[in-house]
Amino acid sequence: MYADAVLSVFSQRYSSARDKFINNVETSSIIERLTHHSHPLKGPKNEKLFCDIAWAGNPKAENIIVLVSGLHGVEGGAGSAIQADFVTRYRRLPQDVCVVLVHAINPWGFAWASRGDDQGVDVNRNFVDFNSELPASKAAKIWQELEQGKTDIATVAQDREKFDLLSEGQYEQASAPYYGGSEPTWSRQLIEQLAAQIKPAKRKQVIVIDIHSGLGPYGFGELICDHPVNSQGHQYAVELFGATVTEPSLGTSSSGTKLGLHDYFWHQQGDNVCFLTLEFGTFGTQQMLQVLSDDQKLQQKGKMDWSDDATMDVKHAMQDFFCPDQKQWQELVLFRGRQVIEMALDGLTEHANHNAR
Repeated sequence: MYADAVLSVFSQRYSSARDKFINNVETSSIIERLTHHSHPLKGPKNEKLFCDIAWAGNPKAENIIVLVSGLHGVEGGAGSAIQADFVTRYRRLPQDVCVVLVHAINPWGFAWASRGDDQGVDVNRNFVDFNSELPASKAAKIWQELEQGKTDIATVAQDREKFDLLSEGQYEQASAPYYGGSEPTWSRQLIEQLAAQIKPAKRKQVIVIDIHSGLGPYGFGELICDHPVNSQGHQYAVELFGATVTEPSLGTSSSGTKLGLHDYFWHQQGDNVCFLTLEFGTFGTQQMLQVLSDDQKLQQKGKMDWSDDATMDVKHAMQDFFCPDQKQWQELVLFRGRQVIEMALDGLTEHANHNAR
């Protein structure tokens, strides 16, 4: 069991999560560089919004771990806690390893308790080539059936095939969930800038761990791998984390195959890049679809009134679903987060030692 002081790194809200992260980073002995990337919009209380990127260890190290939080906005609470906890636990890192902490890559969504960004775009479906023909999907059609009462959330949630189709991503209907957008988002552009700084081709190994919440069993931290099964990325993921790695393409994951994932961008950076999604489950698919549907309808109404009780009911439901303020859940998240980071660090060290032989 973790003491309350250890669990104090958790916060459902962007401002307090950022304060905790920045405070821990600024007092850490392993942080070598910290940059603040200002979002053009502000939060619900007129606060400035930032994605903060901290480099722990030698930025020129040949091995890199990238820990990303908040790609899906409101899901940022779990990843932020893991990141804030990490910088307090290490006084030094293994030789030739740098850990890059990308805090709140979608700060607008985190601050406004939405899964998408200010344009209603699901950033984790945004990594497609917008200069080519966009992928076709049945997702918008299923959403229309929900809106027209031809089916209901409970039915879709219980039908794995239909849920996977709904959540795979779509590029036709901006008012529907899982919309991948019509151009690269602010968050995607920042990821691309970061990759240009990291220069994966010049590193020995890059491990990217993108932290999410909401899908799967309560408190379980699933490592989802979307690398092609016969690829080096998939092989290395299994070497690092063993049987805990799941594959949507093989039907072993709580997630189905998706369009336009963040993963796919990093897959293109080289065979030495291994990307994994660390997904923490909460309260089930049906409740997730309900809170997402309520928030989607709210966002379509236009400017949100943060003082309105009905608005706050929707936003609190989103925060409570994606980052439960429950000690048991927080302990499970922190334990698994620490475990995955330590396994990644150990794997890089063992990999380096093996290559040196």
